[in-house]
Amino acid sequence: MAMACSTERRRLTYSSTTPTTTKWADELPPDLLELIVKKLASNIVDIIRFEAVCSSWNRAARLYTSTLHYTQLPQYPWLMLLILPTPIPDKWSWCPKPPHIDHESRCFFSLAENKVYKMDWKASQDSHGYGECLGSSHGWLAIREFKTMILSQEIVHLFNPISKQRLTLPLRPGKASTAKVVLSSDPSCNNNFVVVVIYDISLGPPGIAFYQHGRGGNAAAWTDLEGSHDHYSDIVFRNNGQLFALSTDHSIQVWDFGDTYNNYPTKIMDFQPSMNRNVLDGPMTHHKKWLVESMGEILFVERQWLWLGSDTKGAVDFYVCKLNIAAKKWEKVECLRGCALFLVRNQSAMSLSTWELPKLEENSIYYAETYQEGDLYKRKLHRGWSEIRVGGVFKFNLETKVVKPYYITREHVDTSYSKPVWIVSSP
Repeated sequence: MAMACSTERRRLTYSSTTPTTTKWADELPPDLLELIVKKLASNIVDIIRFEAVCSSWNRAARLYTSTLHYTQLPQYPWLMLLILPTPIPDKWSWCPKPPHIDHESRCFFSLAENKVYKMDWKASQDSHGYGECLGSSHGWLAIREFKTMILSQEIVHLFNPISKQRLTLPLRPGKASTAKVVLSSDPSCNNNFVVVVIYDISLGPPGIAFYQHGRGGNAAAWTDLEGSHDHYSDIVFRNNGQLFALSTDHSIQVWDFGDTYNNYPTKIMDFQPSMNRNVLDGPMTHHKKWLVESMGEILFVERQWLWLGSDTKGAVDFYVCKLNIAAKKWEKVECLRGCALFLVRNQSAMSLSTWELPKLEENSIYYAETYQEGDLYKRKLHRGWSEIRVGGVFKFNLETKVVKPYYITREHVDTSYSKPVWIVSSP
């Protein structure tokens, strides 16, 4: 269980110098090691454990995952949390207890194994103690940090928690604040990829900008997408090189980057699909919207909840619509056949196949949430007081409208340093 504690991985690596424990492992032929790695490819955690045995096994795993013919098998998602050692009531004792954690580490809840793993973080470098995860894309986390205490200049870099690779993105001019980051493809597989962000500025409308990594020249700088000044809720890339943007009024804008993402994007659609207001108008008082590609369709997801007081997570409901481009309308979805959605507030949504990942429940929405449990817990930080909340995963069935707790932390989550993030790992 190398991933359960990265200090254990380090210890196993060091022990590879002890002949009595690893001589037999080092003597296994490379062809046999490759066969073993292929058998483990369905679970990235097993590959990490395999790497930790000795240097030759580590080399075999790295060689296999870095080859051009390597295609990662579908992976179950993980939920990243920053969990502090503050116990909560025993009513959640059925949930797995996380290991001791600090601000140099993160907890990762494995949905498939129902286990909590600890991993050294080390994603931050030259910041002054303030960093925030903006979400994940293709197995990479987008981390926003600040070079100065006045938070005037942000730095955004991409971080792979499995390989520990870090890619720092170019600085954006001015004082724009990055709100969301999506990638066109996995940087581990191709150095030529596109980064697209939603940004906010204090004096002016928000916008969407892109950066073409690996091309150099003018492409190595941020460029605003033409006609992208609106109040956006979400953005999502399709595999065909099209970027869909959702505005707060449910309208859709689409830019085409081309199949190779090497062309300057052109705006090809801008319309407001019709929508049956009875689908979304209800008794709930708070709303959150996502855009997600699922089974070849573009879905609009709205979460509504009713705040019932400080000592509850409130009532929750979800509405799902699919985009009918030809008819220019949003159509209500009654069943998520063959898939499940994964949501967390203010970050990109994911759709995963329940046929490829049978431990997931079809027609379900797994959403991560933090909320207050009982008395208001606060913690003194160097920059002020921060609320400590309970975090967990809840499962919403789209047909029955029933919400069930799937995993609740037995300790408290500090959302000031890191909000919950869904991630599908990539080597």
